[in-house]
This record gives sequence, C-alpha cells and structure tokens, in this order.
Amino acid sequence: MAHNMTHEAAEDGQKSEVSVTENGTDRSNVTPISPRAARELEVREGRVRAEEIFRTAEYEGEALRMGQVLRRVREVLGYQLTDIAKETRIRENLLMGIERMEVQTIAPGYMKAYLLTYARYLGLPEQEVVQRYTRECGGLDEVKSAAPVPKMGQIKKQGTKWPLIVAGVALLAAVVAAGVTAMVMINSTPEEPVSESPVAVSGARDSLFSDVRSEIRAPVELPLEVVAVRQAWLEVRGADGTIFLSRTLAEGETYFPRLNAGWTVSARNGGAFQWRVGDIIVGPVGPEGAQVFSVSVDEQLPRAAELVAGASVAAAESGPATP
Repeated sequence: MAHNMTHEAAEDGQKSEVSVTENGTDRSNVTPISPRAARELEVREGRVRAEEIFRTAEYEGEALRMGQVLRRVREVLGYQLTDIAKETRIRENLLMGIERMEVQTIAPGYMKAYLLTYARYLGLPEQEVVQRYTRECGGLDEVKSAAPVPKMGQIKKQGTKWPLIVAGVALLAAVVAAGVTAMVMINSTPEEPVSESPVAVSGARDSLFSDVRSEIRAPVELPLEVVAVRQAWLEVRGADGTIFLSRTLAEGETYFPRLNAGWTVSARNGGAFQWRVGDIIVGPVGPEGAQVFSVSVDEQLPRAAELVAGASVAAAESGPATP
C-alpha cells in the first residue's frame, strides 16, 4: 500500500514542501499549466511588450523609427509577413517596404491605407501610427511629390510632344494638298474632273489626324515600375546622386521610380528586371547577364506611352460589334 512521506528541502534559503511516493518519485504541489493557458500567457506578455515598444519607440536600448517599431512589434507578437500578407491582401514586399520605410516602393495613393490596415492588424492605434510614420517620412504630401504616380498628362508631357506632332502633320498635309491640287490643275484636261484628287488628299490628311487623335486619347493610368523577374541587385538614384534604393530584390518585387526627375537605375543583371506599366511589359532594363549603369527612367516613357496606347486601341477593336 502506497504511502506518502513529507520532507522539507532547504534550497537557497527557502523551503518548499514536496510529496514523495513509495517508489521515491517527487511530486510537486505546483499545478502544471496547460498548453493553452501557457499560450494565452505568452500572448499577454507579448502584447505588453509590444505596447511598450510602441510607446517608447525603443528596443533593447535602441531608438527606433516608426517602420522599425512596426517590425519589432510584429516579431514580439510572433507574426510572419507571409501570414499578414494573406490576411490583409497587402503584398509581402510592400509590407517589407513599409517596415524599411522605403516609401518609393509603394504607389503614393496607397500608403495611408496600407498603414491603417497594418496598424489595425498589429492592434496599434491606427491614426497615431499614420501620423508618426508620415511625420518621420516628411508627411504624405512630400512622400507623394517624391514618387508621383505617372498619370496620363505626365507621360504625355514627358514621353511625347503631341502638339508639335499635330502641328507638323497639319502643315505637311496642307503643303501636300496644295501641291497635288496645283499639279492636277496644270496637267488635267477640261474633261477630267479636278475635284477628286483634293478629296483623296483630304481623306489621307483626316486619316493622319485620326491616328494622332487616337494615340492622344490612349489612356495611360498605370505607373511605370521596375519589376524583378529574378532575384538580383538594383540601385536607384536621383538626379543629384541621392540613393533611394540599393539592395537585392526578390523575384516579383516592384519599385516605382519618380518620373520626369532625371532618376536612373543600375543593375548587376539587366535582364533580371523589366519596365512595366501594369501588365504591359515595356522591355528589359538591360541585356541578360550584363551589368547596366545609370539607365534613364524618363527615356522609357515614350515607349511606355506607345505600348499603352496600342493596347487600348487593340482592346477597343476587339470589343463586341454593335448591331
């Protein structure tokens, strides 16, 4: 018959009561905690630690910027970027850009919405996160001016000189029309109608204007971006030499450079990056396997505008015919 013996063990000046069974096994009087309770305790402790990091903007004595605060809070809470990306529908590379405060990697119109969503997920005060983050970045207005989304007017202004083209075409058409009319009047006989040649020239002129107008109307609403088709190193510089990005980009990562500002990109493998406007591929940054340096961003705009205009025309022509 099992019996218990009670003894007192002194350890570090403190005494604790332990029960000993017949076979000599110690049985502590402390009730073991369940895995679920342990997890809840861990979550509570993590939340307290996260709130402290957010309040003090420090981690282990190191002062943190707001992007670093978000990363430390996420790590303390045990969240992975991959899981957050799935639940918030914000791409992982954009979340990483927010934590690194690389604001040029994010289309300006979406920055505030992303910050609000990310702060809500981490359980932080949303408006305070936005205010502190944008204050450290110079404010949303300055962030927008540093990386504007190239709308239709911007690309047309930089990439093409439509007013000059239209004026040139009009002048050329007028000269051709006058010349053809004069030749017909000189060489024609009285029996021959002289009105058809000018009509034909007028039609050609209208055709030219129609083509120009169709390209002018082509919508260019998506920003020009650099997309990594494979993991590779990329550097983006401003006109004054300021480095806005200099690191290895993972496959699928994108960067929105500022337009009409003399920015350039350099890559250790030009073929690993593409210029894109939405789903439209403008072309590679450089040859496959070759290093490229100081490739102009603005020089890609005419080609981008041309491709977007062509895609718009093709989409219109392939639409269902009206009865």
